[in-house]
Amino acid sequence: MVLLVSVLALTSCKKRNFTDKGPTDVRIHNQTGQVVSDVTVTVTDDPAYSIRSHNYGTLAAGACSEYFRFDIAYPEADITVKIDDVIYSTPATQFKYLPYIGPDRITYSITIVDAVNRILDIETIIEEPIDDL
Repeated sequence: MVLLVSVLALTSCKKRNFTDKGPTDVRIHNQTGQVVSDVTVTVTDDPAYSIRSHNYGTLAAGACSEYFRFDIAYPEADITVKIDDVIYSTPATQFKYLPYIGPDRITYSITIVDAVNRILDIETIIEEPIDDL
């Protein structure tokens, strides 16, 4: 009886599986201090995935977007935004060697690290596991 209870307790716990590819719910947090428009995020360059990018629209300074569900996401992404009709972007991402995020809700927090060259930086924050799978 003790063995049965132990097995049930161990197998019924939700445990994040870091090898699963997804899905991953992604939102954007605008930390640029500016209103950003045409916020486009590309999470993979793998043509096997039909939805590789999403346009989040316009975000006020300090605002977070709604989550968008991708089949796969990584700790890095290609992000472009417009600020006063000037395009800013993250450096190009090499997705091939990055680990998958997995079935989590994450936030890409964007900042401007080089205003002269219009370069953005992202910090990836894993918020919580996706519970509705």
